[in-house]
Amino acid sequence: MSKFRNLLKTTLTPIALCLTLVIAAPALAKKSHHQKHEDMRQILSELSLTNTQKQDIRQTLKQNREGRGLFSSDVKSLKQELRNLIQSSEWDHAAAESVITKRRTLMQAKALERATNKNQVWNLLTDSQQEEFVVLFDALKAQPKSVAGWKEGKRKGKKLKRLDLSEAQLTAINIIKNESDATGKKIKVRLQVYKQAEQLLVQRADFDADALLALDNEYKADFLTIAILKAKTQHDIWNQLTTEQQARAAEKIKDKRSKYEKKGKKHQELSSI
Repeated sequence: MSKFRNLLKTTLTPIALCLTLVIAAPALAKKSHHQKHEDMRQILSELSLTNTQKQDIRQTLKQNREGRGLFSSDVKSLKQELRNLIQSSEWDHAAAESVITKRRTLMQAKALERATNKNQVWNLLTDSQQEEFVVLFDALKAQPKSVAGWKEGKRKGKKLKRLDLSEAQLTAINIIKNESDATGKKIKVRLQVYKQAEQLLVQRADFDADALLALDNEYKADFLTIAILKAKTQHDIWNQLTTEQQARAAEKIKDKRSKYEKKGKKHQELSSI
């Protein structure tokens, strides 16, 4: 029994996070985007910006917000297709690769637009402000997870307990997760290199869109591999649940996803003021 309790402690929160991604991926993706936006706003708020800089940055970010809606319907449709594949009883690798490739093409266009706007904001800063921005950005990345985030993980673990997972289910899911982590470890390291290279391009005085696209294409296979691995892992975990557990899990997450969507709309309304 003690072995089972230990398994619960070490497995529930990671599984909860995986299941949340399976069911509510769009909501969490939106939350992540908002968090990144808030991080940037936080850093900019700590710089001694002139009124002219504030106005120019506000206008640049506004243009970025307006451009985000161009592909939103297509992205939403592809997310739903991928969710359907994840929650199917049989894994269709070819279909998943097709959906992820289409989504990646759309995301590449959005990433280029986002990087262009970041570069515009970067070049509105003075040399000393840019140096301070880098220091603040590095400090923000180095911050440990907040207590609130830890508590959120515990809450997800408690919710997952209500699904009444068996010891066999917990063991199977833990194996799936560990195998996925091991497989994706090297790719994630490579993608960290990509992020660093992307940041250097964004912080250039003369932004080179072709260089960014070339960088993106260089890591195209890595992005595809990690996305398919993530989707397959979510599919495998989802299919460890009984039909009743799947329904209960979806119901528990449904309200939370709705709250995230409402929060996103409210955020857009406030940002447009």
